[in-house]
This record gives sequence, structure tokens and C-alpha cells, in this order.
Amino acid sequence: MTRPHTVFIQAQSLPWRRGLYGGGRPDVRTKMLSVDPKKPADSTCLVRYPKGWQRRDTHHVLAHEEFLVLEGSIRINGIDYGTHSYAYLPAGHVRKAMSSKNGAVLLTTFSAKPVHESGLPARAFYDKRLLIDYIDTLSMAWDASLADPVFAAGVAIKPLRTDPDTGETSFLYTSPAHRIPKGMLKPKWTHSMIEEIYCIDGEYVWGDCGVMGPGGYVWWREGVWHGPAGTIAGYNLWVRTVNGPLDNIVGSKAERMTWNPKYRPKLPAHLKKIAKPYVRPPNY
Repeated sequence: MTRPHTVFIQAQSLPWRRGLYGGGRPDVRTKMLSVDPKKPADSTCLVRYPKGWQRRDTHHVLAHEEFLVLEGSIRINGIDYGTHSYAYLPAGHVRKAMSSKNGAVLLTTFSAKPVHESGLPARAFYDKRLLIDYIDTLSMAWDASLADPVFAAGVAIKPLRTDPDTGETSFLYTSPAHRIPKGMLKPKWTHSMIEEIYCIDGEYVWGDCGVMGPGGYVWWREGVWHGPAGTIAGYNLWVRTVNGPLDNIVGSKAERMTWNPKYRPKLPAHLKKIAKPYVRPPNY
């Protein structure tokens, strides 16, 4: 995983590009959130499927494909994935039919370059243990007991996936509004693994980086310190850990929190050129 540290970029700053790298879906549009720019392999992207999109041939992908539907719906092998539906389709998972009647936007991760191949994969290539064919996250209850006690004041989790071999996880993470550090003081923190975040709704305030709104994206490398953080509006995040289960390493020095920090992202050079701060839309 050689993707560069990215905290944070608003997806609205990124251009839509034609097709999916790897060549498998030339008639979709994508926004590349994170990939190694020198050697594109594993990635996280937004994929827009146009109204009436379909693919009817039997094929498989040479990468694990994980997705959360952000908007619209898509149908794969007879399963309808509506807004905030989730799936994890392992490398070699056969797709006999895919379509989107009214269009859709999916937050999607690939474990390798998503090369598409016709027909069925070799039997040994497909690991059915990894398959999560459908989760309707809207029907799930939030579970506060799963949150790290260090950050557990009002936050809760909807678990989506835990890798049986690596312990890597994917989950939804929510905070109520007005989750404010006591005395406006809170330490920075980091991890021994990579934490990936996409803001679905609400606002996440990074005291050192700015206010992240819907569409905000993070690829937080190991051992890099950030914070303090909190929220006034509350938020709903998609979170994934890479190279192991989630851990939080909290600093010993409390720092002063601010609710209106300037946008000072830590970004690779190709994103610095286009990054723009989040601007809250007017609501009156």
C-alpha cells in the first residue's frame, strides 16, 4: 500500500474522468480519491453509473471490489443495491448481469488494478470466505458498544466487514451533534495502521486541517499525527482500516480545539493543485 498520505480532500474538487482504470467499464465516470500515482494498483474511487447502464456478459474482476451506494441504485446478479447498501465482492466473483435503471454513484475500493476477464475464474482464485453479497445499512441499528472508549462519548458503529486473515475492518461511524472536547482541549492521535475515511453526511472538524463536509476523503498513513477533532453538526462516516484492525494511539499533550480552522490539508502534490475548502451550503 504505497498510496500517499491524504488528509483531507473534498471529492467536489476532483474531476470526473471517463472509464474505470483497468479498462473494464469504459462507459462509467470516475473520481479517483486515492491511488499510487506512480503505479496504479489498489485504489478508492467514486464511480458514476449513468441512467440505463448495463453489462450482460459473464465476467469476473481480478481484484476485490468493495462498495457503498451513495446515490441511486445498481443491480448485480439479481440483487438490488439501493442507497447506503454495501457489498464486498472478492476477486474472481462472477458477475452475470449488472445494470442501473436510473443511475448510481458508488464509493468503491479495489484491492488491485480492476482488470475484467470474461467467463469464470480458476476455482482456486476465488475465496468465498470474503464474500459479503449484500448489507442494507439503513436497516441496521447503531452499536455504541463497538466504539473505542477513548472516543465513545455518543459515537456508535455499524460493522460491515472484518477480514478473517488480516483483521482489516470496514464500518459506518456516527457522532451526534455538539460533540465538543471538554474545556475545548483534546490531544492529537494516530494509528499503527492506515485509516481511510469518507464523509457521507455532516461535518468533521480537524483542528489542524479544516472543516471536512460531505464528500471529504482521508487516507491517513501510519504514524502521522492529527487533531484535535470534534463536531458541531454531527456526522456519518464510512471508515476502513488497512494493514490491520483499528487502533488509536492518543498523545499525552492536550491542545486547544477550534471550530473554524483554516483549510491546511496534508496532501500529495497532484492534489494540492486542485484542493478547495469545504463550503457549507446555505440553509436559510
